[in-house]
Amino acid sequence: MSEADILDLEQAIRDNYRLWNEGKRDELDRLFRILGPEGFTIEYVGSPAMDGDAAMADMWAEYGGKCTTDPLEVIVNGSDGAAYVANRLQTPDGIVTLPSLETYKVADGRLTIRYFHRTAH
Repeated sequence: MSEADILDLEQAIRDNYRLWNEGKRDELDRLFRILGPEGFTIEYVGSPAMDGDAAMADMWAEYGGKCTTDPLEVIVNGSDGAAYVANRLQTPDGIVTLPSLETYKVADGRLTIRYFHRTAH
């Protein structure tokens, strides 16, 4: 049995947001490796899925320390989870709250993360 098999997915999803907020990138990377020992992808829905490590590096460079996350609701059914998140982005005009729906799927040693964000109309 792998570490991912015994991991509580709901707690792992909550830990993801906590580690992000605490600026603990190494621990966040470790969590993703536990959930997806064969690798992971991140998809901003509407765009192609990207390699998870590269996507996290980009996300960290752009939003690390500037955006905190508040998982308002986390729902898990088996190896699938979803979170409704309030992303609080620090801007020159103050904090802007950007809601998102984020899904997590663990299957065949891989983690698939999908982010549903509002886009400009």
